[in-house]
Amino acid sequence: MNSKTNLLMEGKSSLSIIPKNKKGLIFDIQKFAIHDGYGIRTLVFMKGCPLKCKWCSNPESQEVNIDITFHSEKCIQCYECINVCPSGVLNKNNLFSNRGDCIKCGNCVDVCYSQARQKVGRWVGIDELFDIVKKDSTYYTQTNGGVTIGGGEPTFQNEFLVEFLKKCKRNGINTAIETCGYTSWEKMKKILDYTDLLLFDMKQINSEKHEKYTGVKNEVIIKNAILAAQYVKEMIIRVPLIPEVNNSYDDLNSLGKFIHEKLPRVMKVNILPYHSMGESKAMKLGKEYSLSGLRTLRKEEIQEAKKILQSYKLEVDILN
Repeated sequence: MNSKTNLLMEGKSSLSIIPKNKKGLIFDIQKFAIHDGYGIRTLVFMKGCPLKCKWCSNPESQEVNIDITFHSEKCIQCYECINVCPSGVLNKNNLFSNRGDCIKCGNCVDVCYSQARQKVGRWVGIDELFDIVKKDSTYYTQTNGGVTIGGGEPTFQNEFLVEFLKKCKRNGINTAIETCGYTSWEKMKKILDYTDLLLFDMKQINSEKHEKYTGVKNEVIIKNAILAAQYVKEMIIRVPLIPEVNNSYDDLNSLGKFIHEKLPRVMKVNILPYHSMGESKAMKLGKEYSLSGLRTLRKEEIQEAKKILQSYKLEVDILN
């Protein structure tokens, strides 16, 4: 574990000093979701993540600041962005180059008539976010739904998240969190005190493989999974099923055995088959997608993964 990753896990990144006047950094809100907890739910996606999963479907969530995307198909080549760029990184031949030199001031977004340039991420206050979520409270009541916080990694903005969850619980809104589990137990425990359902991602039991594909070893994740399963009201394991990464017979049996033996209160598993949506998003961010061209899983492979996990007396759902 490098020093930067260790600081992120312990909550000592620049973002961990949030809340800035009780604000959090989000990048999307999706309403009427039905696959991220029970009933109809509102999904809130928070920015910042200590992992760098090679298959990440939300690469815009990884950074701990506002990103700028470039949608080349929308560009009308008016070149106004070049005129307002204080870094001088844009020119007529390279409208999306030298991303490392971009200071993300947003000037180019402000003058882009065709919306080829867009900001990803905005600061919201607790009351502002709650007002958005509570608009659908009738649907939550009728379907046993609620709000689900994902990302990115929600625990990255721990102070803001705890206060937001408290407000939801005070107002009778069911809460769910999706986490990669790579954080301190102290931080996670504070969140779980106000969490009805924990969606816990398990990507790979083998720590060396986990580090190869996510950038970090998984000992902290394993420890937190065991502690959380004993502490939270309900926990569902979520498995992003990735070809050549964690879909082998040995990988799936190791996972099933771990859940059966170490997480006895956990009875449900969600399989999330790989898709390549993250590749086009990474391109718009100017990021490399190292799994470019990776095949999707065949239906038979997904069903076989389900059968293996079911053999450990687990209720397994495939979420497409």
